[in-house]
Amino acid sequence: MDLPILPSAPDWFRDALTVPFEDGTVEVDGVAVHFLAWGKTDTRGLVFVHGGGAHAHWWTHVAARFARDFRVVAIDLSGHGDSGHREIYKLEPTTKE
Repeated sequence: MDLPILPSAPDWFRDALTVPFEDGTVEVDGVAVHFLAWGKTDTRGLVFVHGGGAHAHWWTHVAARFARDFRVVAIDLSGHGDSGHREIYKLEPTTKE
């Protein structure tokens, strides 16, 4: 994804947007959940979760700065960003029998 960068953006911000990342999806209970990931898969993990009305790319300039030391993942919650929508949203966790 090519993001426009304002000329006045600080160097740390510009540098963060150049860090390579993976853009993918996983299926969770029949719904595609979109994620972005930075860093090596064999390092400790760090997960960024957005608030209401947001999406994974809100974390791009922050998450990328941790990629040297962690496998960083930012997700689009169901119904947000590029993730699929669910028929029903429940507060109770889904249990598998």
